Amino acid sequence: MSRDELPVATGFARFLWWCGGAVEGALRLFPTEWAKHEGIGGAVLTTGVFAFLSGFYAVYTTLANGPYGVAASISVGVLWGLAIFNLDRYIVSSLRKPTESELRLWPRLSRTWLPVLPRVGLAIVIGISLSKPLELRLFQSAIASQAELNRDRVLIEKKAKLVEGSRLNEIQTESNQLAAELTAAENRARFLEDEFRKESDGTGGSLRYGYSEVARVKQAAAIQARQAVTQLRSDTAERTKLLQSEADITASAIDRQLEEFRKSLTGDFLTKMAALADLSANSPSIWWISAFVTFLLVGIEITPVLVKVLSPIGPYDIKLDALNSVETKEMLLKRDTAIQIAAHHYELVEKAERQADDQFFNIRTSLAENGLDQKANQWKAERAAGASSTVERLVGEIKKEIFTLRSS
Repeated sequence: MSRDELPVATGFARFLWWCGGAVEGALRLFPTEWAKHEGIGGAVLTTGVFAFLSGFYAVYTTLANGPYGVAASISVGVLWGLAIFNLDRYIVSSLRKPTESELRLWPRLSRTWLPVLPRVGLAIVIGISLSKPLELRLFQSAIASQAELNRDRVLIEKKAKLVEGSRLNEIQTESNQLAAELTAAENRARFLEDEFRKESDGTGGSLRYGYSEVARVKQAAAIQARQAVTQLRSDTAERTKLLQSEADITASAIDRQLEEFRKSLTGDFLTKMAALADLSANSPSIWWISAFVTFLLVGIEITPVLVKVLSPIGPYDIKLDALNSVETKEMLLKRDTAIQIAAHHYELVEKAERQADDQFFNIRTSLAENGLDQKANQWKAERAAGASSTVERLVGEIKKEIFTLRSS
């Protein structure tokens, strides 16, 4: 079948090919492969759309508030959906299944499944993070009830700590002690009054009827005990009033602190998650539903990769593998050729520079020899003219000239 006789794909089909990372020029040659890659692209697109919805719902139900809550949720959802879409498209497009028939089982599995493992781990993390907002929506009423119970428990614990840190317990202990002392004094006074009554009517004590000396002693003791009770009741009432006033002030302060603490306990995301954790720990049915939602989202997240891995090898895969092999070998040959040309070029440059250095050195040597000959002839002429030119002077000048040439 020639290129002109191939069927024409629709625009939406080409869009799905692009979503799946397929090479349109190679895929158009194999119409039998179109449906498979449309399915792969559809899975990638579905995952991206679902990621957008999950991200939008997660932000909208937990963090977004105020007049810009919807816009912020949509923005975060779009960013999250694009991130997941591009990640899946990259993984699916870069995943190459080996087409060599002589390849052994383990190398084939390692080249096919090892690149998928990071995506599976990421899918688990994403699935868990996206499942929590959905669980909060599913168990909304139960979470509200559990959050109220948790709030009451926290308030009780907070009140106990506030009371423990105040003087209420000391005030209560002192009040109980004063009441116990008053009760003991009242009982003693009643006991002495009863003893006096029995002594006077002859039913107790000495069993002598009448107002005897013993009766007068018991009467005096009873009167004294009753006066002590009256005085103690007066003192106790005054002290109890002071203690009650202090207790009221302390209790009022505790109530104010408790009310401020109650206002700080808002139904935020952390509170709902804590309530959901308590529900999952106390209810096996809720735990199983939560696990099912998490597994469902994880499955949706890894769908594009599984579709690509589990799909059979077709002519498009073989064609693409051949194109990649040819292009790779061609680029390797171009790289090696460029390296050889550059090495040869720099070898010629190095050879030319060495020849230039040798010629320059020969010229300098020749000039230096001529200069030394001139100095020797000049010295001979000065000696012949009778000048006081010594051999040491000639040697010093020659050494100076040689050092100048070496340092230049």
